[in-house]
Amino acid sequence: MRKFFTLLWLLSPVAVLYYHFNEGQNQILREKARDHVAAIRELEKAKEPDWEKVIEEYEKLTSELPANEQPLVRHQIRLAKAKARLEMLDVVGSIEDLNTLLQETALVHGDDAKVTRAVRELLGKANYYATYLLKTNGAAEEEWRPFAERTRQIFRYLAEHQDAAALAQYEQRVEAEFSKTLQKRTP
Repeated sequence: MRKFFTLLWLLSPVAVLYYHFNEGQNQILREKARDHVAAIRELEKAKEPDWEKVIEEYEKLTSELPANEQPLVRHQIRLAKAKARLEMLDVVGSIEDLNTLLQETALVHGDDAKVTRAVRELLGKANYYATYLLKTNGAAEEEWRPFAERTRQIFRYLAEHQDAAALAQYEQRVEAEFSKTLQKRTP
């Protein structure tokens, strides 16, 4: 028994070195990424956030992650970038990104995963913004109607897959956020 513990004690540095040079490096990258996310969150909480800088920082964060990082983490980063683009009122670019991300997240994680639902909710919000912006700028109904219909479909899907009262809550939340955004933007 004594030989066994001595051998175990002598081999423990081998295990530590193996971990350090394999998974340990990935863990170091993840810890740096966590600190970077905290810095990005502070940028987002600023009184007048520089959304272009936030998107730039998310790009840097994506490149800092380990190559074998879980797809969920990368999808969450892409979702956060889409939110930042939406804050900049880059509605068309946001909708394109979110449509692609929705297909990927549904394929990888399933239709009812939290990240897929978050992408759907933000996509509905982006379509609502597009409808509102087109409608208030005097666009013809043929231009804004597809966005309004897509918004309705997305919120209905989300509500039907949660509970009956959720549709009204989603619409109220999106409308409240949009009016808050408009109040920030108007001088």
